[in-house]
Amino acid sequence: MPATQRHMVYLASNMDGLELERYEVERVLARQGMTNVGFACPREGLAYDWDFARQQIELADVFVLLVGNDYGQVSQTGISALHREYVHARTLDIPVYAFLKNPPSGNNLDADQTRLRGFYQLVTQQVGYKLWHLRDELTALVKATVNPNNPDFGPGWVRAEPAAKAAPASVPTTPSKKAATSSQLSPRERLELNRKTINLLVQAKVYQGGNLSREELALPAKLDQLYRALQSSFASDTSEDRIRGSLEAIISDTVRRKLLERNPDAHAVDDIRIPKEQFRSVLETWQQLGQVHQSSHSGRDYWRSSSD
Repeated sequence: MPATQRHMVYLASNMDGLELERYEVERVLARQGMTNVGFACPREGLAYDWDFARQQIELADVFVLLVGNDYGQVSQTGISALHREYVHARTLDIPVYAFLKNPPSGNNLDADQTRLRGFYQLVTQQVGYKLWHLRDELTALVKATVNPNNPDFGPGWVRAEPAAKAAPASVPTTPSKKAATSSQLSPRERLELNRKTINLLVQAKVYQGGNLSREELALPAKLDQLYRALQSSFASDTSEDRIRGSLEAIISDTVRRKLLERNPDAHAVDDIRIPKEQFRSVLETWQQLGQVHQSSHSGRDYWRSSSD
């Protein structure tokens, strides 16, 4: 692998009891030209940021699972944050490596150890794994197993050359074709378009028995009702992703209820997403109606209410 090329690795582990091991593994990965984009969440205290963790996992070329003596605090999904990250990584087209400390044995296990042993059984059935006991043994296994020359890791990334500095220029915003034709709609056409019912093709993950399935749900909604629900999001310049996230939060309770009714044995639903392409189409329709407008600042696109 060229010296300038790097792979991004999501190192997933609990924090408590693995501080030194995690540091050593991160150092091994860095020496092999890999950059860790993962983070560990403490068992108690700070809130776990699942949305950010999911984004980082999807950004990574490789997923490395490091498990010690702790299963982790169980969330509303019925599994720990570490288990949840592993399950999500398995849904992606990236290599997954597991390094498991010698599993708990015996019959008199507490609830955490029982969950941990069940997690071990799941991992060992699904991905390649290595068992470790001592820290030196762990680092040697990681160095030998997570090979940066593995073709399955993809091309990685190369640091960009610094861009030449140029004098800032004032670039006028060019309205889109849809925005330019908004005044051509008749009052009747505007009313019909504004009250149009669409089916939001919502995607979500349904948890059942420690595993998940991807589900889709068609959620009927009127354009004018969606806009009223999101009107506060357009009070200032806001990115498309943030507005879409606000809508996903608004519909989350309804989606969970419908999917749990569809899957009576499931215990949790999360990762409720609206496809970017569909949401962009909704934004462009509101733009066509003259309700919102788009602008660009520092190379990024933002949306705002046209009445502000």
